[in-house]
Amino acid sequence: MTFTELINEIEIWDHWQERYAHYVPLFIEEAGMGKQWEDWDKEVFYEFFMRSSDQCVSSLKLGYFTHEEKDLIKENWPQLSILLQNIAQNQQQPLFETYYQIKDFLRTFTSNNKKAATNRLIASLQPELLCTVVNEDKLRGLIYLLNKNVEDFELKLTYDWFQDSYNLLQIFKEKLNKDVYEIVTLPWQVYDYFQEQNTTSSTEQNDMSENKLDQQIQILEYKKQIILQGPPGTGKTRMAKELAIKLLGLPSTEELKGNPQFKLIQFHPSYAYEDFVRGIVAKPDEDGNGIIYEAENKVLGDFIKKACEQSQQINGFPKTEWLNEMFEEFKTFIEEELIANDHKIQLTNKLFLTHIGENSFHISSEGWKGDRLKFSEIIKLYQYNITQKEDTKKYDDLAKTVYHRTSYYFPVVDKFRKFLEGKSVPVHNEIQSQSQNYVLVIDEINRANLSSVLGELIYALEYRGKSVESVYEVDGKRDLTLPPNLYIIGTMNTADRSVGHIDYAIRRRFAFIEVLPEPLEDDDRIHFNTEGFKKVSELFKNGNVSGEFEAKDVQLGHSYFIAKHKDIRADQTKEDIFRMKMNYEVVPILLEYVKDGILIGTFEDKNDNNKEYDIKAYINTLKINN
Repeated sequence: MTFTELINEIEIWDHWQERYAHYVPLFIEEAGMGKQWEDWDKEVFYEFFMRSSDQCVSSLKLGYFTHEEKDLIKENWPQLSILLQNIAQNQQQPLFETYYQIKDFLRTFTSNNKKAATNRLIASLQPELLCTVVNEDKLRGLIYLLNKNVEDFELKLTYDWFQDSYNLLQIFKEKLNKDVYEIVTLPWQVYDYFQEQNTTSSTEQNDMSENKLDQQIQILEYKKQIILQGPPGTGKTRMAKELAIKLLGLPSTEELKGNPQFKLIQFHPSYAYEDFVRGIVAKPDEDGNGIIYEAENKVLGDFIKKACEQSQQINGFPKTEWLNEMFEEFKTFIEEELIANDHKIQLTNKLFLTHIGENSFHISSEGWKGDRLKFSEIIKLYQYNITQKEDTKKYDDLAKTVYHRTSYYFPVVDKFRKFLEGKSVPVHNEIQSQSQNYVLVIDEINRANLSSVLGELIYALEYRGKSVESVYEVDGKRDLTLPPNLYIIGTMNTADRSVGHIDYAIRRRFAFIEVLPEPLEDDDRIHFNTEGFKKVSELFKNGNVSGEFEAKDVQLGHSYFIAKHKDIRADQTKEDIFRMKMNYEVVPILLEYVKDGILIGTFEDKNDNNKEYDIKAYINTLKINN
């Protein structure tokens, strides 16, 4: 499909187009005067600041400011008014710096990050430059769908909504050669068109529905960590991935593979704090003095470090990824200088840099064996632009030992600073990662002893942003802080009685969401064994579940009754898949339930003249013959 063919499929939403063309020029005019909010045209002010649905810039039903937030915006109006006026008076070029100033200003008055509400406000002021798809996930999804389905369309995502919105609208204007007020609805309508092409029934959406996922995202935003709990086969891990792609602003779960901001691990009974947070490892000494033992970050410790670095980018510090790349070049530069100067680079009158270790520079002077200066601390000192000893105390992620060794560190940092002269330093307003969020999915979270695995982080889970002291010191500090941009999603099999329960201290720190079995017979993306699902479900409805268990915790989920189109080979049928799943997965689990005392008693088969079966005998009748 070409872009023109796609647009020809769409019938313009005239009512929205007319309202947009009426209100937006008035909004620009009012904002350009820099008036107090009380002096604005009341209808225009209501449309852009007070309306809580169907605002003319977007058909999005969510993402508006609350009443309390609106009052705070009014109370602090003078600061916002200047920024709005600046944009309104400049219609020919995007003002990215001002956009971010408005975002930062509004963020201080919102309980959640109201990205859509903020984007909607800014897009209203520059209709020639920004499009009407103000939801950031949907804009990325739209660009992904256009790249995938339209043969003469290509746009690389920057993962900055303002930049992507600007680039997208310019392509629409160039290809259609029309006034922006004639095409204003088209970006959203194209997104809507692609969604309609892939529409499935409401039953199919199950717990993956937009509303359900949005609710869970809201819970995650509030609590920061949740556990998806339910019996086997209900798609808990799949749901965790769906939540992850929304938090990371990705178009599909395929994009999670290799993504540095996503990690999935599985707990097991022998999992310990030293596997998950921090632990001791043995390493060969760089000076050749045998083996040394050092503490290092493990899965969560490493993820915390990366998430903290990402949050620092928001505050305008140079991008850590770029700095790391530059530092590798700097090490090469130092190595060449060492070779040229007989392995001795003078830093001060008495101090020399002598060689490069695995993670540090080695320094020495006459009569002094020397010291090691860690690469990570040199990068941070440059990144935070620290030139005074006392300033090192301002940053918790700097090793405490740096304070006492600044006379060693500063000359190397100065050398790094000179090396970077003339090189462009990207910061938040110029380059932004696809999302500031990091998502850790812990499958089978209840199979480990959580109190032991988490250790002191039980406190940090509840008090995000506050440091706790680890039992291990890494990079010269023991402090660990769970940043607010790190989300943890656990999955828990409620039928698994082979492990202990999660204690109350842990439960208080997680939100628990039930994921239960659902019939999926109306899902046209799969084949669903409706008959088998109903028969098995009946086992859990007729008093056959022991009083020690709840049926919802043990009933087998829908995934046991699914045959995906892509999984059926040319020499197979859907019935072959149903038979294998029923005979080799469902029946064995049900018989194990009988053995463990979960399923008990006798069963009356209503489909067979209420014939009474021993529960084990009835389960064996569920096998499908060839």
